Amino acid sequence: MKKYTKRILKTIVSLIFLFWVIFKVNWAYAWKSFLTINAYYLIAYILVIILGMFICAYKWQILAKYKEINLNFGHFFKFYLAGTFINNFMPSFIGGDTFKAYETGKTDGRYIEAASSVMMDRITGLFAATILAIIFTLLNLKTVLGSPVLIIVNLAVLLSFSIDITIMLVRKKAFWSRFKKYFPEKFVAFMIDLGTYNGDHSVMNKTILLGMLFDFVGIALANYILFAALGIKIGMINYLSVIFLISIISSVPITINNIGIKAWSYIAFFGVFGLDSSLVATVSVLSSVIQVVISLFALPVYLRSKK
Repeated sequence: MKKYTKRILKTIVSLIFLFWVIFKVNWAYAWKSFLTINAYYLIAYILVIILGMFICAYKWQILAKYKEINLNFGHFFKFYLAGTFINNFMPSFIGGDTFKAYETGKTDGRYIEAASSVMMDRITGLFAATILAIIFTLLNLKTVLGSPVLIIVNLAVLLSFSIDITIMLVRKKAFWSRFKKYFPEKFVAFMIDLGTYNGDHSVMNKTILLGMLFDFVGIALANYILFAALGIKIGMINYLSVIFLISIISSVPITINNIGIKAWSYIAFFGVFGLDSSLVATVSVLSSVIQVVISLFALPVYLRSKK
């Protein structure tokens, strides 16, 4: 019942954002603009997205290797891609992160370690995006302070950053040893295992830096290619001060596969700089569609694993 209630609530929120976007965008103009895109831009975008996936898979491999899960890079890449496929097409049945944890942990039965590597991959990714969002907000502070929507979103990001820091501080074994009787045994074991990443700052620093690299390549550069393809012009500082915010907002699990909220954030945030809502919505929709199509190549991996 909880699962279906959550699903219904996410659907409602998705529809609210979606209806707002539908009535805000001139779709005839958006389609006309899409038809003007040179195919070379789309090829470049696809290549950059794949490069970003390689960076993410490598980052995850480092975290898993710290847990002595020594699969080769090819396994991490295909499981990462398959996880993306599952999130795109089957969000109500099995999560992509669950799939990745199961596939990497089943060889040696190290499911808790595999799950902690997947979770830490998420945490360091969010941490990296938050750091970049804060940096470029400060570099563009005057403009940001002139926009109520950017002020609210940045305050929310700062709150998220504070929560992230708090989680990192309470992941110590002593904390969970003291309060473990109040939590399920497997959850306590998972949190204790997650806390062991504190023992090697070089791993954490390296994965956070890789997270930043992915943000610049797989998010900033990739989307800028689509901006260039549609002839959208915006100053680099203005662009960077919101693109990482969009990636953070889009990852908030209040909608189904970020439907609606991603396009809304493109329109609302880039609208601060006077960009046409139809053009930026085209970038949002096009990027989502291409990424879904790329994830389809993981279907054989998922089907083999399902057996």
